[in-house]
Amino acid sequence: MTQINFIQIVTMWNKINELSRENLSQQQIALILGIHRDTVRRYQMMSETEFNDHLRRESTRHSCKLDPYRDFIVEQLNAAPFLSAAQIHDHLMEHFPDLPQMTERTVYNTVKRIREEEGIEKVSTPRRQYAHIPECDWGEQAQVDFGEQWMKTSKGRQVKVYFMAMEDDKACYKFVYFQNVPFTAKTTVYAHHLAFQYFGGMPRKVIYDQDRKMLSSENFGDYMMTEEFASYVASAGFEPVFCMAADPQSKGRIERTVRFIKENFLRGRTYVNIISLNEEALGWLERTGNRKKHSVRQIIPAEVFKEERKHLLPYTVRVEEPEPEAREYTVRKDNTLMYRSNTYSLPIGTYGGPGSKVLVVKNVDLNELEIYDPKDFSLITRHQISPLKGMHITKEGHATGRSRELLESEKHLRTFFGQWAEDSVLSTLLVAIKNDRPRYYPKTVLAMDHIFTRMDKGVAEKVLRDCLQHKVYNANRMSEAADNAQDVAGRIPVRTVPPSLPSGLNQEDITPPRRSMSDYDDIIDGGTK
Repeated sequence: MTQINFIQIVTMWNKINELSRENLSQQQIALILGIHRDTVRRYQMMSETEFNDHLRRESTRHSCKLDPYRDFIVEQLNAAPFLSAAQIHDHLMEHFPDLPQMTERTVYNTVKRIREEEGIEKVSTPRRQYAHIPECDWGEQAQVDFGEQWMKTSKGRQVKVYFMAMEDDKACYKFVYFQNVPFTAKTTVYAHHLAFQYFGGMPRKVIYDQDRKMLSSENFGDYMMTEEFASYVASAGFEPVFCMAADPQSKGRIERTVRFIKENFLRGRTYVNIISLNEEALGWLERTGNRKKHSVRQIIPAEVFKEERKHLLPYTVRVEEPEPEAREYTVRKDNTLMYRSNTYSLPIGTYGGPGSKVLVVKNVDLNELEIYDPKDFSLITRHQISPLKGMHITKEGHATGRSRELLESEKHLRTFFGQWAEDSVLSTLLVAIKNDRPRYYPKTVLAMDHIFTRMDKGVAEKVLRDCLQHKVYNANRMSEAADNAQDVAGRIPVRTVPPSLPSGLNQEDITPPRRSMSDYDDIIDGGTK
């Protein structure tokens, strides 16, 4: 026990006795001191001898297993006062693999004591009540529900994540899959695919709410599923069961699981990116979600599911991860588009008349809008998403009529030279041109694309280096330099390099002697005689 706790107990004892002499009730004393009424009653019933014995016991008590981790617990509680003792336990296991074994009661008591000593009150939220549902047979059914939650990045930016949770009814075995965009029919199918792979099979029935991602019409009980989901159900072979609206008795367990994911896993967690979040979720399932004893049924889901897996239907369907879905947006006459009460600029020429469209993909991890041409899905531009409303967000170059051609020309040049780095010769020359004559930069780059990409690459690289060295930023002078370099390259004779001689030999040693023409005449005449 620390010295400060010893002083706090003595101070509390003295204040309780002082207020008791003023004939205040136990409830009044508890309110004044900010403690529980039972604590007031316990101290009032102690004699001075009993209180001294109490102090002696407290001062000589054994140290707690969690004492070495006190600073970490305090840091967690200060950052997120709403964390429960179970969440603190999970965070300790996540950050300290060598954490000693201890009971949940030990963690609860330690966290409670630290809250009292540090004055950190727990922030509570009202909870919904759910009805109990009857037990089902082995391999009979699972339940599915969706949730969403706001998270904070390390820089304090708010990001909303969406998730689908599936829970096996018999074993309470759980799976969760996160996205940073709302679920669609395609991504719902993919989440089912991952869940059944995680389970190692599928139940005979899956229970759902009446959700538009899966249902196109209720049709008075003759449910009409969306085309994407109906095709998947037919190929997989399980039976979907849709609840009546506002009927928690039909799938109360998955409602509780969604709350468990929000409160035990998501609350107080920092968002990095969606891939990391799904990896962290799998670790949480193995460590806590499926390993911790169920509070109601008093079973360990991971242990019971070993038997449940034997009764699941085989799952052999192959599903590819869907590409990020792009939404169509109308291009306005002023070459802008409207996105969440803000206008974002597009290059001049994007608007091609009434009905012009672009495809927009929201990149949540980078907080960007990626805008594509619907004809060939080529990238038009990117914009940082503004958190404000009523703003016009523009980008350099969008006001010029040839901005899209400029982007293409820069890409052609970099591809031709293979120079994408910021410190490359091409990048350095382009920056110098933009700084020296910004008004003529687009025309110069378009001309460079025409000049260099039609030349031999080796000659073009030499001209590029010469232009940078001699500060040639005019397109006409670049063209003249390119023509001269090609003429010089064409006039250079082809030289044959003599082979190198072995050590110790001279050219005279391997050069045959010359004969006169009379020697050859004698040989020929002699041969004919």
